[in-house]
Amino acid sequence: MTAAAFSAPARGRRGVDRTRDVAAAALGAFCDGGYRLTQIAHVAERLGVSVGTIYRYVDSKEALFHLAVLQALGEAPETLDAPLKVTGTGESAVRLREAAAAEPLWSRLDAVLATSAPDDVAAEARGIAGELYEALSRCAPVILLFDRCAHEIPELAEIFDRQVRGKLMTELAAWVVSRGLADATTTPSAAVLARGALEAVAWLAKTRRGDPTAAWMTEEDARAAAVRIFVNALVPAG
Repeated sequence: MTAAAFSAPARGRRGVDRTRDVAAAALGAFCDGGYRLTQIAHVAERLGVSVGTIYRYVDSKEALFHLAVLQALGEAPETLDAPLKVTGTGESAVRLREAAAAEPLWSRLDAVLATSAPDDVAAEARGIAGELYEALSRCAPVILLFDRCAHEIPELAEIFDRQVRGKLMTELAAWVVSRGLADATTTPSAAVLARGALEAVAWLAKTRRGDPTAAWMTEEDARAAAVRIFVNALVPAG
C-alpha cells in the first residue's frame, strides 16, 4: 500500500479514513515488539506510509497503544475525526480492567466452585475445558497483547497478573482441590496440575494460530485435543 493510497482525510471528511488499518498495524507491532521498543515509525513502515500520516490518527505513542487495545478488544472505531489523544497509559489500563472484569468465564468458574462435586467429575472437567478454550480463543488478541506488553507497563502488569492470569490459576487450582484431585502437598500439586492443563489449552486455543508448524490443525481438532488433554491431566482414568 502506498502513502498516497493511505492518505488520511481532513477532519470531518467521510469515506477515506483508514483508522482500522492503523489500529490493526499497531496491534501487530506491539504484539511483536513489546511496548518499549515499538515506535510510531514501526507502524508507518508496516503500512508503507510516512510517520506524519500516522500522526493524523494518533498524537502520541500512548494513543497508538490505546488504539491497539481497542483493536484487540474489537472496539476500534471505523473513523477518527481528529487524532486520538490520551493521557499516558491510564485509559488503556481502565478499559482492559473493565474488559477483564466482564469476562463471562469468571461467573462460570464461580458457579462451579459454589457447588459440591458431581458424580461425574470428568464430565464437569470437559465442560470447564470447553468454556476455557472458547474464552482463550475469543480473547486471544488481548492476551497476546498482555503477554508482550504487560510487564513493561506497571498498570497492565497488575491487571494481567492478578485480575486475569492469577485469578484463573487460583480458581482452577481451587477446583482441583475441591474435587479431591490433588492438593498443596501432592506431587504434582494442585497448582502445578492446574497450570499445566491451562497452558495446554492456551497453546491450542491461541498460540497455535501464530505457529506455522501448526497451520494444518483444524479448529475442531484443536478444541477436541484441548478438552481431552485438560481432562486427562486432572481427572484420574476410571
